[in-house]
Amino acid sequence: MFADHGLNQAYPTLSSFSAPLAVPDRPIIGREREIIQVMAALERPVLSNVVLLAEAGVGKSALVQAVALSDEQRDYVEVDLAKMISGLASPDEMAALIKALFDEAELYSSQQKRELVLFIDEFHQVVQLSAAAVEALKPVLAASGVRGLKVIAATTFDEFHQHIRPNQPLVERLQRINLTPPDKATTVKILAGMAKQYGVDKQFFDESMFETIHELTERYMPASVQPRKSILVLDSMVGWHRHTGRPMDMHLLADVLEESAGVNVAFNVDAQRIKDDLDSKVLAQDFATRVVAKRLQLCVADLHDKGRPISSFLLTGSSGVGKSTTSNAEIPVWSEGGSVAWKKAGDLLPGDYTFRRDGAPQKVLGVFPQGEREVYRVTLGDGRTLDVSDNHLWAVVPAKRSRDEGYTIYSTQTLINKGLASNHKGDCTAMKYFIPMNEAVQWPERELPVHPYVIGALLGNGHMTSANALVMSSDDEFTVAKVAGLIGAAGFKKAKSAYSWVFETGIPWGSQGKRKNIQLRDSLADVSEMIDHLAGEKRIPEDYMTASIEQRWELVQGLFDTDGCIGQADGARFNVSYSTASEGLALDVQQLLFSLGVASSVRTNRRKQGDHVRIEYRVHVKSKNDGKARFFSLPRKLEIAERALGVNKRREKTFDYVGIRSIEKLGCSQEMVCIYVDDDEHLYQAGQFVVTHNTELTKQLARLLFGDDQRHLLRWDMSEFALPESVELFRSELTQRVWSMGHSVILFDEIEKAASTVTRVLLQVLDDGRLSDDNGRQVSFLNSYIVLTTNAASEIYQSIAQYSPDDDGSGKEMVKRMREIRRSISATQGDNRFPPELLGRIDAIVPFQPLSMETRRRITQNKLRDLRDEVRRKHRVMVGFESRVLDYLVEDKADNDSNAGGARAAIALLADEVTSAIAAYINAHPEERRIRVQVNGELRSENKQLLDSEAYIEVVAVR
Repeated sequence: MFADHGLNQAYPTLSSFSAPLAVPDRPIIGREREIIQVMAALERPVLSNVVLLAEAGVGKSALVQAVALSDEQRDYVEVDLAKMISGLASPDEMAALIKALFDEAELYSSQQKRELVLFIDEFHQVVQLSAAAVEALKPVLAASGVRGLKVIAATTFDEFHQHIRPNQPLVERLQRINLTPPDKATTVKILAGMAKQYGVDKQFFDESMFETIHELTERYMPASVQPRKSILVLDSMVGWHRHTGRPMDMHLLADVLEESAGVNVAFNVDAQRIKDDLDSKVLAQDFATRVVAKRLQLCVADLHDKGRPISSFLLTGSSGVGKSTTSNAEIPVWSEGGSVAWKKAGDLLPGDYTFRRDGAPQKVLGVFPQGEREVYRVTLGDGRTLDVSDNHLWAVVPAKRSRDEGYTIYSTQTLINKGLASNHKGDCTAMKYFIPMNEAVQWPERELPVHPYVIGALLGNGHMTSANALVMSSDDEFTVAKVAGLIGAAGFKKAKSAYSWVFETGIPWGSQGKRKNIQLRDSLADVSEMIDHLAGEKRIPEDYMTASIEQRWELVQGLFDTDGCIGQADGARFNVSYSTASEGLALDVQQLLFSLGVASSVRTNRRKQGDHVRIEYRVHVKSKNDGKARFFSLPRKLEIAERALGVNKRREKTFDYVGIRSIEKLGCSQEMVCIYVDDDEHLYQAGQFVVTHNTELTKQLARLLFGDDQRHLLRWDMSEFALPESVELFRSELTQRVWSMGHSVILFDEIEKAASTVTRVLLQVLDDGRLSDDNGRQVSFLNSYIVLTTNAASEIYQSIAQYSPDDDGSGKEMVKRMREIRRSISATQGDNRFPPELLGRIDAIVPFQPLSMETRRRITQNKLRDLRDEVRRKHRVMVGFESRVLDYLVEDKADNDSNAGGARAAIALLADEVTSAIAAYINAHPEERRIRVQVNGELRSENKQLLDSEAYIEVVAVR
């Protein structure tokens, strides 16, 4: 149309930014009604403008092309918005360009005696770019019929609602026509027409392949729309056929779908092996897998209700969740260079690093607000406190049970119910429950202005109020000499007092060969907070409290070489303590020791000196004898500490634990958060996270049904949606992810933790398999398997674990108790309870039998086998395991409580002791090709008279 040079000159803007509408490359099928709607709109006498709304790929451009073919009265051009926008110096120029474009279009209609239709795809870009351009459009659109020009705009539903709909005057000038995706029959006709056009129609005997393409793209490509997704699949099949000569059959279709959508449609579920496949991975849960397999048989036979999700399961089992700490709780964190060492729990973000029980950094995967909850203050035997909720979990060892039997998982409320009342008083011997002591927090090394040993020694024996020379009082010349070397002194000498020392710079002073002294304010210029404090006011500088482990131990040695003491009270006890007149310093020392994994207590001594009472604060260290040499470098103290190395204290293992002294309900509520960390134990140094084992069956379901447990397993931690206002976030995330991957296993973990408003969103999903997204679009769940997990009814499972465990999970006891379990779930109290109608929509309740000792042995044995294979594959090293290794992991060391996550404790111990020992040995002896893992020492399972086992894992070479 604009190829004629005269037309180009007459309409320069129109010819530069538009082109005649392309002719469709195939017949447009099934759009007869929409063509009539558009033609009727263009015949309107005044407002003859249309906006076509549809998802990308439905065929908006193809519809306009079809209209142009059937309309002989008008000329059609497509406006190139991208070209218009690219040439702008500023967005405001768009208004002038739009006006020029439409002025020329009107001139064209007048001069050529033919109406001109302007097709503007991606129309929302005009609105986004320039408000002035929109204002320039409005009068043109208002009189389009009179001026002889027409506009057909096109955009998606999302863009229309976001950008165009808020401008009501603009909306009123456009007649809205919605394009829905074509139905199955129309899409099949389109595909058949394509096959004929491309010359491959002889490859198909009937329309069944086109129907299959439509069905599979609907199921596996929900985020795309028809007919585009079917067209693209057929187009890809034609390309493969032309290049390789492969027949256009189901095998080629399967390969194309795996390439384009990442799904393996050739993967078939063997209905006869469903139960066997589940049992091979989920041990000792015969009853649970039988319930699931029975339901899946129905689904594989395609006899399930097509108006609901394919299946829905509620998995129930032993408890292992509940972990709320106050938002104000201080949490030690790791950061690059130690720039941030503490954060409040409520300020933590995913991606931050807290510390594991062993002190190593671990990533925070999630921080979930829990709303306001009642506060309970837990006080430990060493004086530490932590404010938590009633459902916060503790890994405890009862006082009357061997430490080697492992932990029992109790909530705060359970501990109270068991007799640990808020008014409980007493010393360590009266405490009923103990928790593990933390190990040293691994903060990074810091750039410190003064050596840590010097800081410790000066806090003990330095004169901090001197206006002149740096003075240190000590009878131990070793300590003075060490400080002199670390501060770079040229020498040191006695001051006026025989008990005091000053440090020389090496710079001559006077005529008698004297040298200048190092000044206090010069030596401590970068830690000035230490200066001008009396003995009772001394504190450790903050940066030194959060330095590396080595730096903190150097600080400890400076403190204990000066004001620490060690004495042998009897043949076995080597008591270590630290004394100071400053209460703040005593508390700092205690906090410092806690950060190093050392327990202590602070006591106050009052001594009368004349008319005055002198208060002394003494930090009593609780440490094993073999660790007491770490506190000293001063030879006379170190010699005593080293004597302790060969002396075993009868109850030294108690230093690995600290007792719970009291739990007090504070009578107030605070905001609480739940923190999820990247660690098998799910522990961090301000609290504990234990995740239920129920998700294992869900992973196997995804593998069984789809061949993988990654892309086709969509998981939500429902504790993240504990607040009622999170319902919209939940709906948005759920619909978005299911829209992209609808054919999947959808796991809602710990459903009872979600707010009731969130839980009720699932009613619609379970009832008719659909849910509206943020834009009103219907998202289908009809191709999904829904799995909910809960720890409700845990009290019933504890009873079963105590009285009726079995080795195959046959569930004889649970069959009797199913009515009890259902009633317990229905009675879950509080805002986050199960609505009765939710249970009514679940296809099957799947109970998990608590694991017996024999089952835990089988699971752990499988893990040992996997470890052996992995070491052989990665390092070409053959590993053998002594039979007692299994006894050590399952019977002597692991937690046997039903609430501790089944075999999880044994598996965690395997990683912590066996895997790490193998790794260390391989790294140290890369030449070895055959090794053996064995247990040294006698096990409690071998000698029931043993209260504590001294056995340990050892790796040796096999000759």
